[in-house]
Amino acid sequence: MDEQLDSDCNGFGDMDLNNKRQNLNVEAILVHLAIIFYGLSACYLYYRQTLWTGGAVFESDLPVHIRMVIVDGWYYSLTALVYKLLYFLPDGNLAIAIFLAGCTMASVYATTVLLQVLRGFFANEAKEELQLFMNVRRQNLYLFGGLALNFVMPCYVTGFSDGRYIGMQSASIWHNSTYIVMKPLAVVCVILYLNLLSKIQEHFQAKELLTFAGMLALTTAVKPSFLTVFAPVMLVFLLIDLIRGVPFGRLFVFGCCVLPSLVVILIQNAILFGGSTGEGWMIAPGAVLRQHSGYPAVAAALSVFFPLLVALFHWKDTRYRVVQFAYLMGMVGFAELFLFSETGKRAQDGNFMWGYSFSLLLVFTMALLTWWKSLKQLIGLVVGKPVGGRDSFEAKAKVPGQSIQAWTLAGEVIITTIVLGYHLYCGVLFYGRLLQGVSYYMWT
Repeated sequence: MDEQLDSDCNGFGDMDLNNKRQNLNVEAILVHLAIIFYGLSACYLYYRQTLWTGGAVFESDLPVHIRMVIVDGWYYSLTALVYKLLYFLPDGNLAIAIFLAGCTMASVYATTVLLQVLRGFFANEAKEELQLFMNVRRQNLYLFGGLALNFVMPCYVTGFSDGRYIGMQSASIWHNSTYIVMKPLAVVCVILYLNLLSKIQEHFQAKELLTFAGMLALTTAVKPSFLTVFAPVMLVFLLIDLIRGVPFGRLFVFGCCVLPSLVVILIQNAILFGGSTGEGWMIAPGAVLRQHSGYPAVAAALSVFFPLLVALFHWKDTRYRVVQFAYLMGMVGFAELFLFSETGKRAQDGNFMWGYSFSLLLVFTMALLTWWKSLKQLIGLVVGKPVGGRDSFEAKAKVPGQSIQAWTLAGEVIITTIVLGYHLYCGVLFYGRLLQGVSYYMWT
């Protein structure tokens, strides 16, 4: 612990260890209080949404989801059972709001763990850059990062979409209750999957496989959108590992973890698109993207402007498996959004977007870690104390053109920081307006 604190506090003068520890504790308290305040505000928002009966004020899908189970007896999602249990409490609307607020806070803490897992996975692959990540040891930074990642929204520019959310794509969503519940569960699935993926050359433990399979089925039972983007990526990685010589039997057992979820999704498909429903889906390239944007390509790019810039500056990082996983999830999600559309009454709902929305969380998380690596490198250059291993700046200190490289790095950090800041600004502004009762359509 002392080594951790010493590492964190380099360059901060001669403060003694006790003061440093106190400062870290204060920071931790402040971040946790911010997350609690976020949860309380979300509870208020969801409670007001449960009371929505029409119009634009506190508009949400939540009352529809509640009515589907209480009035219509329609059990498409596992959340329907939860709502039915909670609704018959003395104040069912408040109970449901508290439940969703708990899921919202759980997303922050789960994303915090995801940051650490991705960082560890990335650092293990990029051994020459291990020190860059090992310097980021304070839990407070991860907590703040987890909170920020649950607020990032598209870079809104007037004229390219119908609204700040409508016509664009985002991982931060507060109007769809099944997505809110799915989100933390899906993050846990990713964490469990990466843990198993890191052991692909070893023998899996049965309890790890069963835990992963059970969590995947639970997540699918809440909302199938995660499985539709995750399963294809998992299949790709299984095939790659097979080519690399990993025993077929081990990969087969690993792949069988998806089978319970496939059973769940078949049941859901029968409920959603059964012959008596009049609903269905079709291949209609670009149809969903064009519903609320006259410039769908620009709107899609603005939705992921920060990750696109980071990927442009760090395209060589795609050789790392964890980066491939995150961005492949994003590409599969976007392909589904682009290609498929529903028919019938749900044709305008854009429900093939939800898988892509979650994959954006992974894409932004990976981009944030890469951005932090560049920031640490720049800080090291500025203070004259480069960070990283022997293959890093220290080994290149006398290479001609180093100053040009430093200026390039500074330009990268400045540009990406401004864009990241605007993503966060748009998210905080959007959420603040939701709390004021503005519809999530939010035309301006």
